[in-house]
Amino acid sequence: MLIAQITDLHVTREGELLSGRVDTRKALTLCMKKLSSLSPRPDVLLISGDLTETATEEEYAFINDKLSTLGIPTYVVPGNHDDRATMRKAFKGMALGQDEDPFCYAVDKTEWPVLFIGLDSTIPKNSEGALCPERLEWLKDVLQKATPSRPALIFMHHPPFTTGIAPMDACGILQGLPAFRQLIEDHSNSIAGVLCGHVHRMINSSIYGVPVLLAPSSAHQITFDIDPDASLTFTLEPSKIALHSWTEDNALVSHLIYVDDFPGPYAF
Repeated sequence: MLIAQITDLHVTREGELLSGRVDTRKALTLCMKKLSSLSPRPDVLLISGDLTETATEEEYAFINDKLSTLGIPTYVVPGNHDDRATMRKAFKGMALGQDEDPFCYAVDKTEWPVLFIGLDSTIPKNSEGALCPERLEWLKDVLQKATPSRPALIFMHHPPFTTGIAPMDACGILQGLPAFRQLIEDHSNSIAGVLCGHVHRMINSSIYGVPVLLAPSSAHQITFDIDPDASLTFTLEPSKIALHSWTEDNALVSHLIYVDDFPGPYAF
């Protein structure tokens, strides 16, 4: 099974450039073109948060219009720039519940070798993340369906580990992380991996042997700087897609694909 992952699209309002420099709409258009050209085609596309910059209905409509050209089943979770209620309108039926309920759900298709779990790690109107007891209890129940022969693949926005990029770690998961890590340990033999975004860089780690893969942005990247006193800046690196292959011997193999040649969607 071939699983594409994009993250941190930050699609802006029509006519706007992100920070006056990055055309995130063009970036998404190029990303969709690249995904469409892949052979073999991905079986599923996961988007791990920050789909939009300001969470307007128009921004989500633009994303849905681009996704409609793919013909690939697509599943999303919110990031700190998204809005749960507006996402529920844009992606009807994906996550049940009331408007402001956590945007969590499982995709359990018997023909697929993995169980996909979309886990909402956001706090509305805040940059940092949290995993409240209710979400963790829900996750615990869903993980009961996973088995070593058909494991779960969790996708979420905030990474559940310290990346070393201080400004992003300061707005990481600040509540519920020990309990989440305990769940991973308890079910480590039936979790294929955890896929994240938020930091706009490719970073790999693990929790009790379970791979945790942080995908780079499909639009713009955050500057690599592990100085504890570093300020948050972004860099004009090429846009990227993560491509994960779930192999017949139950292994997750991940690749990184450049969307376009530099400078891609950037405006100068």
